[in-house]
Amino acid sequence: METSIRVLIVDDHSLLRQGLVRLLDLESTIDVVGQAADGEQALEKVEELAPDVVLMDINMPKLNGIETTRQIRRNWPKVRVLALTIHDDEGYISEMIRAGARGYVLKDAEPDNLYHAIRRVCDGETYFPPELMEKVMERYHRLNTEYGQQRVDRPGEEPLTRRELEVLECIVKGLSNRDIAGALFISEKTVKNHITSLLRKLNVTDRTQAAVLAVQQGIVKAGS
Repeated sequence: METSIRVLIVDDHSLLRQGLVRLLDLESTIDVVGQAADGEQALEKVEELAPDVVLMDINMPKLNGIETTRQIRRNWPKVRVLALTIHDDEGYISEMIRAGARGYVLKDAEPDNLYHAIRRVCDGETYFPPELMEKVMERYHRLNTEYGQQRVDRPGEEPLTRRELEVLECIVKGLSNRDIAGALFISEKTVKNHITSLLRKLNVTDRTQAAVLAVQQGIVKAGS
């Protein structure tokens, strides 16, 4: 029997939390184990309930979603944070990525997309809708242009292999491990091995940071 994904909902609007509970209860593989109305409550609930995934709003009283995500990442690294918000501004998205969020979903997303995002994040992958990731990439391109930043190869930097570059290109496109395996005609286990290696070489901790760095430094072109 498939183990249910334990989800904690963090949002300062009670009606929205209750709506999410009803929505997620329709999915047999997801179990809502708790709710929190602000960041401070969220940290207490994470400690108490040990959820697999935290659905995190951004603008909340006492402690906002960005700082809450940062503390969860630092203190409970196995807990995955999935931002669920009305904000599609690239600044918010970038801040959540830096804080350690593994995914970003808008509150008007279709239920199936939310279920899919929760499963992806729980499996250790990331989930960012292509249109949102494109905004992040555009932001980094704009900053690079404004400040005249160019890619600088660090001395002693270990180069990526051809296959690792192919996997990285797929990550930038937002493909899942399964999709990457199908596109490159390799197993999912091999994909995971390549990802582990390229994360180490790029000195980043997750796929989203790898994608942003790849575009920022010109390793991969956005939309390639």
